[in-house]
Amino acid sequence: MTRFREFAQSPFFNKHDGVQKLAGFLHAVYPQFDERKCRRELVYQQLFPGEAHDQAKLALIFTYTQRLLDEFLMQEQFAEETRLQRLLLLRRLRQRKWYDRYEKVMANALEEVQRNPSRGAADLWYEAELAGEGDAYYAQTSTPHMAQHLYQKQVLLDRYYLAEKLRDACEMAVRRNIQKSDYAARLLEAALQEVGAHPESYESAPLVMIYYRMYLMLLQPSHAHYDEALLTFERSLSQLPGEELKTIFNYFQNYCIRQINQGDERFLQEIFRLYRAQLEQDLLIEDGFLSEWHYKNIVTTALRLREVDWVKTFIEQYAGRLSPEARANAYRFNLASYHYAVGQYDKVLELLVHVEYSDLRYNLGAKALLLRTYYDLEEFEALHALAVSFRHYLQRRKLMADFRKQGYYNLFRFTRRAAFIKAGRPFRPAGDTQRNLSKLQQDIAAADAIFNKAWLVEKVGELWE
Repeated sequence: MTRFREFAQSPFFNKHDGVQKLAGFLHAVYPQFDERKCRRELVYQQLFPGEAHDQAKLALIFTYTQRLLDEFLMQEQFAEETRLQRLLLLRRLRQRKWYDRYEKVMANALEEVQRNPSRGAADLWYEAELAGEGDAYYAQTSTPHMAQHLYQKQVLLDRYYLAEKLRDACEMAVRRNIQKSDYAARLLEAALQEVGAHPESYESAPLVMIYYRMYLMLLQPSHAHYDEALLTFERSLSQLPGEELKTIFNYFQNYCIRQINQGDERFLQEIFRLYRAQLEQDLLIEDGFLSEWHYKNIVTTALRLREVDWVKTFIEQYAGRLSPEARANAYRFNLASYHYAVGQYDKVLELLVHVEYSDLRYNLGAKALLLRTYYDLEEFEALHALAVSFRHYLQRRKLMADFRKQGYYNLFRFTRRAAFIKAGRPFRPAGDTQRNLSKLQQDIAAADAIFNKAWLVEKVGELWE
């Protein structure tokens, strides 16, 4: 707000007296832009004391001020784009034929590129633009040492185009599983053939090879493609900027989740390794905070791997890095999950009482955790009541995805049947118990979706003992 006021008062950017006054007024009342302080009549009197209210005049000042604000936001963004500034400076120096200064600025820019190990897509774009500017200078001056820029531009443009094309191809491959798409990427096949036929030409452009191998991984899921893509990625970690790293890690995580959902438990260890690698580099921190859902997913994964000591340390260590509004809820829920894993069921119940269920994900997760706790405590009446109330809860959630709804419904339904068998085992003939268990196991195996399936299978298996 202060910068905008100063911007409005600068005659280089704004000479309109009414706009300057409005910016000053807004600065004075910031951030309380309420009806009491910002009625049009009040604003007008602040700008033009003693004059009769003129809405058309005020509206015009609002329009001019909005335009100035747009320009201010562009200037704010431009101030962060140091590379774009350098390109525009080079263009202006060349146009004005200030060649001595041009060559110094260009030399500094090229030296900075050599010092910078980053090879993200934005870096490739910048280097290509820099080479293009160098070639424009050669065309204008015929300076011999600038002649190579045209050839460099072509190499860099190829790498930038292929990196962007293959990255978008990866995203489209993921989105096809979510939404219908009839986009025909006609040049994609040419891009794939080019990289596949000449991989040695792109080994020094790691982003191209990473997205190429990752696209193969997504198109034809196989452990071999995953291993090749991950190996290329891990070799190039130091050359990629943070945002690029986050994007690529996310693709690998989604692949692991897909394999886990298909029953390949080996990828639990793999996704845990990916999470830990991101934690070490602070890649999961956004705006200074760790997302509560990353926090939950990491705890869930580690507990499934029985890394209970690591989980306890992680929960305590990262609780302070959660956003203040999410901290208490996330901490209690995940600590309850930890206490369940170590068999401290009384603490689970104590913590879940204080979890707020305003978010659907906490509501579902907490109820599922409560169900498992009741089962292990053999609180069968409480379990039955929870299962009945949860069925009604699911029926009321009309907008909940069918897959998720079915997964939770099956968890509660089958757990309730397992509890019925477990409670009645001392009072029924062994043959009846075995027949009921066999039928339950068959139904579990035939179900399309069951959340916490591994836990359920383990508990049903224990009933045979």
